[in-house]
Amino acid sequence: MSAVPSPAPTGDYLPTPPSEPPKSTVSAKEATVYLHTPFHPKAELYAESRFKKVLRFGDASEEELMGQVDGILLRTGHVTRSMILNAPNLRIIARNGVGYDNVDKPTVKEKGVIVTNCPGGNSQAVAELALTLMLSLLRRVLEIDHRIRSGERVPSIRALSPGLFGKTVALVGMGDTSYELAKLLLSFNCTILAYSPTSSKERWTSEDTKYPVTIPHTRFDSLEEMLGKCDVLSLHCPLTSETRGLIGEKEIGWMKSDAILVNTARGGIVDERALEKKLKAGELGGAGLDVWDVEPPFGESLGELGKMLNVICLPHLGGSTDGVTLEGCTTAIDIMADYFDGKDLRNRVL
Repeated sequence: MSAVPSPAPTGDYLPTPPSEPPKSTVSAKEATVYLHTPFHPKAELYAESRFKKVLRFGDASEEELMGQVDGILLRTGHVTRSMILNAPNLRIIARNGVGYDNVDKPTVKEKGVIVTNCPGGNSQAVAELALTLMLSLLRRVLEIDHRIRSGERVPSIRALSPGLFGKTVALVGMGDTSYELAKLLLSFNCTILAYSPTSSKERWTSEDTKYPVTIPHTRFDSLEEMLGKCDVLSLHCPLTSETRGLIGEKEIGWMKSDAILVNTARGGIVDERALEKKLKAGELGGAGLDVWDVEPPFGESLGELGKMLNVICLPHLGGSTDGVTLEGCTTAIDIMADYFDGKDLRNRVL
């Protein structure tokens, strides 16, 4: 599942990004930056102190805005090909977060625009939410809350649940978030399974030089073999051409009928209509979804998933605790300002 660049526009040659980024011709205090979607309020004030001008969505038409910008600060939303082509002075896109699938990669390569991210900053918050979804589903919180609010008398004997303690949890991906979640799961005496073709064989072992805590786990080369053994499947891989649709009808069919699926990674990894079909048929126990094909999720985009009491629907808020959001937004601002001021460029991904 190694990352594969998106296909290039027909007829376009995409040069390999240079090993050294092009130098900025403006300083931070001379730069105009665009906040594509809102940052933490305190971070927005901080941005105004670091740059000459901060533009926001709605200040003018897209074409007028892009014609002025030297940098784009990105949290959610997408930076499209048309935005980049309309921004002749654009030098850098600084993303608050790990994934950068919301940036048109072929076009930034074509135009030589730098892209940076903030890895690891929100991993504990996302792991916390993944655990919250597991516990809420396995203790039937949403369903029982709804029954009580609907006027039903619910004696505890009619609200028994499997719980999380001692369950087998399968993790797809072995990066920062998965690692933080695995540490939490150990306190629940969970058996941990892992699938990550792109991670080294030493990952989470005593020979791992990246992560200090050894995670007892069983590593699988076959997704099919692992899915048949788990009570909980939690996704923590990036969205690439190889992981898009990774969990579809066939893969859900490999799982136990009472297992649950948690996705705090990216929406395109799970086929939502296949998930809906399996849940309606009683062939899966439940799902906790923080990421979607259409974000934020609303109305018809939810389909039947939004009506099911064994499905928890959240609007991609995994990393959105107050402290984590402020830190991530501030880091993205600092990375961009440092680039404009000729300092070392951190966390370049494109």
